[in-house]
Amino acid sequence: MLDIILIQHADTGINLLEYRQVNTRMKLEHSDIFSGFMTAIQNITSELDIGYVVLISTEGKKGHNCIIIPKYPINVILLVDQEDPIDLWKEEGRKIANKFIESFGFSFDPSQVQLFQSFITVIKELCATNEYCE
Repeated sequence: MLDIILIQHADTGINLLEYRQVNTRMKLEHSDIFSGFMTAIQNITSELDIGYVVLISTEGKKGHNCIIIPKYPINVILLVDQEDPIDLWKEEGRKIANKFIESFGFSFDPSQVQLFQSFITVIKELCATNEYCE
C-alpha cells in the first residue's frame, strides 16, 4: 500500500508537494527528515558520478520500498509497502512526473510551493485506478 508521494525539486531539494495516504505510518513531522535524507543520497551519488539512486529498501515487519523517479527538474519519491510490485510503482511515478511537468513546465519557482497544491487532484485521480492506494 502507498504511504507517501513526495515531489521534490531536483536542484534545491525543496518539497514541492506531499501526498499522504490516510493510514500512512510516517508521521508528518518526519517528512522533512525523510526529504533531507533523500536529497543527501542524491547529492552523494551525483558528486561521485555513479548514477541515480532509484530504489532504497527496508525489510522486516514494517519493510518499505522507497522508489525514486528522477525526471528533471523534479524527483518523484514514492514510499510503499515492501510487498507492493516495484515495477507498478515505477510506472505510476513516471506518470506522476510527466503529468507534473505537463502542468507546471520545466521552469518554475520552487519557492512558490502553494502553487503545486492543485496537483493533489491529479494524484488522487491516478490513485483511484490503483489497487494499492486507499
